[in-house]
Amino acid sequence: MNITDECVKCITGQIEKATKLLCLNEEISKTIMEEVKERAKNFSYDETPPFVAKDVYEYLAKMAKLEDPLEKLKQESIKNATSYLPFIEEKLEKSSDKLFTAIKAAVAGNVIDFATTKEFCLDSEINSVFETEFAINDYKKFKEELEKTNRLIILSDNAGENVFDKVLVKTIRKLYPTLEIYYATRGKPIINDITTKEAFQVGIDKYCKVISTGVDTPGLEKKQASKEFLKLFESTQLILSKGMGNFECLEATKDNRIFFLFKVKCDVVANTISRNLGEIVLKRG
Repeated sequence: MNITDECVKCITGQIEKATKLLCLNEEISKTIMEEVKERAKNFSYDETPPFVAKDVYEYLAKMAKLEDPLEKLKQESIKNATSYLPFIEEKLEKSSDKLFTAIKAAVAGNVIDFATTKEFCLDSEINSVFETEFAINDYKKFKEELEKTNRLIILSDNAGENVFDKVLVKTIRKLYPTLEIYYATRGKPIINDITTKEAFQVGIDKYCKVISTGVDTPGLEKKQASKEFLKLFESTQLILSKGMGNFECLEATKDNRIFFLFKVKCDVVANTISRNLGEIVLKRG
């Protein structure tokens, strides 16, 4: 999915929001925003939003002199998400379809997203998601593919979601004990996305293998991925892709091995899949 004018406005808006979150002084913030707006004029409309966002977020990190500018936000998100685990686990225990319930929990966590102009409430989402229908529901197809494959890759998204992703991975492990599961993260800190650090932090590695994709983009931009990860990716028959960033990078491939799981949080993505803002989807290919 290539960028649009709306994407450009969103990306520059994200940087401005980040400068305020970091409490940078007025002079540095002004310098950052002037440079970002200048670079935005040369964004390639042949690239995905995550690919073009990489450049300005790296510039932000350099100017702020922080390797992981949104580290504090990521930790707050993880702490907040963890507080909902008793509620999620109770829902799971009472569920007649534990896989579906765990997937619902995982998509509820997808509201945790710094890189969007539309904000959603995690508390509201957690309390309503189990009664909310998927606007696109390819769950039956996903389950069918899961039952006949020997390997699954889950492409992670934002910090905080990893808490609910652990519930999903743990559930899949119980249901399919011989399945090889990989949890793939970003290759370096970018926005509030999950790296191997945050994955290990919540202990998801007890139930699957945590790996880095090698990408420095807030989405799986395959041309940025490591050769090691690409070899694994291309030889795996089932991939669960979390979040809009991964969707933006991979939707054009029309790859039926991939199931996209996310909440629609921007109009550009909503228009791409002909759905509405705020809906949840589990979409194949």
